[in-house]
Amino acid sequence: MGTQAVQAAPVTPAASAGTAHSQRSALAIDYVAVVQAAYAAYQAYSASQALTLEQATQQILSAIDSAKTEILSHIDQVATADARACARQAVIDFADITRFTTDTLQAFARDTTGCVTRIDSLLGAVTDKAALDQLGFAVDAVGPISLVARARAGFDTAGLKGTLVNAHNTIVAKLDPVCVTVRIREPGPAGPTEEYVTCTAYNGNYGSASRIVSPNRPPIDVNGVKTTAATGTSWVVAKAVLPTLQS
Repeated sequence: MGTQAVQAAPVTPAASAGTAHSQRSALAIDYVAVVQAAYAAYQAYSASQALTLEQATQQILSAIDSAKTEILSHIDQVATADARACARQAVIDFADITRFTTDTLQAFARDTTGCVTRIDSLLGAVTDKAALDQLGFAVDAVGPISLVARARAGFDTAGLKGTLVNAHNTIVAKLDPVCVTVRIREPGPAGPTEEYVTCTAYNGNYGSASRIVSPNRPPIDVNGVKTTAATGTSWVVAKAVLPTLQS
């Protein structure tokens, strides 16, 4: 995070602490909640046995179904044809997973795994951030589907989880909002110093926060400002689900 010192500059802060300047939407908020719920359901089965495999499957089905239109809308914006096709097929076919024969289930598990690994490779290679953002939404949708499909097929999931962790780390790193800190000292020997942090996402949306610099005041929550800036991008989703994937 860059820091710039400014002496008594007549600067008016863009916003007070915590003010959002990103394009918030119900779709973006729903997407985070849906993906978190899907991964949490799988983790409740695999890590703690708090859910049976059938219960986890039903919860993931419900989560995906609750936002299927929004999920497919994001997938349709993926620029790479094969990644777009495999992600769309995974979401559509997943609705029938409880009716799959053994052979169909195993094929579906392999197909969705291939889709995740393909998107992971693209995430590492793509430089256009808008394209990378849509790939992030796609891998968020296919990830929990593939995990539960492999579990139902009796396949190991460790390699897939590792790939998903790598994909989400790539999203977080490549779409990380850029932050700048500016400190302004007011005139006079006892004039207070004000600190402003502004973070900007790749798409130009930004968040900002400010404080009076004092030992008695907590520092600005830069991660919170980043989240405000990145609202509506797959960066927010990746940050939200990484702890679950790594647990």
